Amino acid sequence: MRKITVYNFLTLNGYYKGENDDISWHRHGGEEAKFAGDAANPAQPNALMFGRVTFQMMEAFWPTAAGRNMNPQVAEGMNRSEKFVFTKTLKSTNWTGTTILGGDIIRETMRLKESSGPDITILGSGSIVSQLASEGLIDSFTLMIDPVALGKGTPLLAAMNGKLELKLTNSRIFNSGVVLLQYESLQ
Repeated sequence: MRKITVYNFLTLNGYYKGENDDISWHRHGGEEAKFAGDAANPAQPNALMFGRVTFQMMEAFWPTAAGRNMNPQVAEGMNRSEKFVFTKTLKSTNWTGTTILGGDIIRETMRLKESSGPDITILGSGSIVSQLASEGLIDSFTLMIDPVALGKGTPLLAAMNGKLELKLTNSRIFNSGVVLLQYESLQ
């Protein structure tokens, strides 16, 4: 059975994106980039899950020269990964390895979890994270907490119903002040 992990950057006050979908506040350099590159290790296949908005942002960057220049290891991992995008409006894409899913997100995710293949990582996509967390379909969370707070933004679990019980399994402090927290779901 595939596992689903959420990997997201957060502000101190829990936003995964700022006003107007801004993510420029996240510290993408140094150790954080190496950590992300190591997580995108070509020797370990991975699958990615997105909502349409996050997917289109990623699709516009990682297959380009700018993406490859910024972090070649992450670009390679993103581009070779199997990708699933939940959308009611997107009908096609040119990003290799992408499957467009337009059905019920809970049923489709349950089907994906039960299928064979690599584990799945959700990047961004707060609406999807909230829906899947509410149904107990997320196995773990990897959160990078930036030492910044924003006046306005979108909380990662804004639309979640109920309570989410987690167990801290790992933590790390980067020189930039970013704190990595890894949690396992107890549900």
